[in-house]
Amino acid sequence: MKDKLNYAVVGLNLGLEHVVSILKNPRAVLVGCCDLSVERLADAAHVAAKMGANPEKIIFTDKYEEILASKEIDAILIALPTSLHTDFSIKAMEAGKHVFCEKPLAESLEQALKIRECVKKTGKVFQMGYCVRSSAFHKKCLEIINGGSIGKVTNVWWNMFANYKDTGWRADRKCHGGKLFDCGCHYLDILTLWAGAAPLRVCAFGNPLGATGPNKNDLPEIVSVIIEFENGVKASFNLSQHSVNCQGSTCGVAGTNGKIEGDPYYPEKSGSLNVHANGGLYKYNIVINGEMASQGHLGFNEQHDTFIDAVFKDIPPACSVDEGIKNEYLLHAIDRSITEDRVVYLQEISG
Repeated sequence: MKDKLNYAVVGLNLGLEHVVSILKNPRAVLVGCCDLSVERLADAAHVAAKMGANPEKIIFTDKYEEILASKEIDAILIALPTSLHTDFSIKAMEAGKHVFCEKPLAESLEQALKIRECVKKTGKVFQMGYCVRSSAFHKKCLEIINGGSIGKVTNVWWNMFANYKDTGWRADRKCHGGKLFDCGCHYLDILTLWAGAAPLRVCAFGNPLGATGPNKNDLPEIVSVIIEFENGVKASFNLSQHSVNCQGSTCGVAGTNGKIEGDPYYPEKSGSLNVHANGGLYKYNIVINGEMASQGHLGFNEQHDTFIDAVFKDIPPACSVDEGIKNEYLLHAIDRSITEDRVVYLQEISG
């Protein structure tokens, strides 16, 4: 029985970070890299050589068909623009490969459902790249929530403030561009897990800097989202892409007997928590130990272990296609609320 998973990485922008994670993982082998850019392929070859791999044993190609045809490759990591996820994922699974696909799942709900249909048809492992789920930071928060010391959860929140300009496909709203959809989806996913229930309805405001009112076309750069979950928990997500500061995110959970105040990135490594437990009788600080990926993505390296376990141990992936679709419903509900200037029920999106 094999004990190492043979990977190919397709798309070497964010994918180059995955190349590094795979090369560092003793349970993974980099077998192929695919990108239309000759320069990015050269960068991947340089990284592989620098980290001790033999580039001559790795396929470097601009032809996806060559990756699909390789019998050495067990799994394909798709780190392409969202609009390409459906076609590349389906072709990979039909070629007998397991798929690790970056988030969000697809450009449209129809495309997302096509991916799910292919997962069921082929029986291949399909994991979404919601890496924060695999982080020590999230797992510690969930451990405290489930332990009961802060009581019944009433509110969850995530604040994200950065100075960031979208470029390329990420500047296109219909492709899930912008920090709200391309990056904020991580944290909306985590808020749902902390709330412990499915979203019921949302109300969202999102505009370019200084603008107000319904927004049908522009990227939402200044955003406030309110979510009500089926168990009554309330969530807020706040975003500014025009805030120069040294603390990109803060987050938290309030309960009937305490609260968690979190900073996912500082003071160092994988974040810290201030916990007020048992009615305020106890207050303590936890510094999370763990290795962050080069671009500061929580759980980025750890998510590869969950994917490998899903392939070899036949256990559920960290984020399945079904969970990816649920996140799609939430993202589309938020987008509709911003567009139509009203409260949107998730049932309107999911049917």
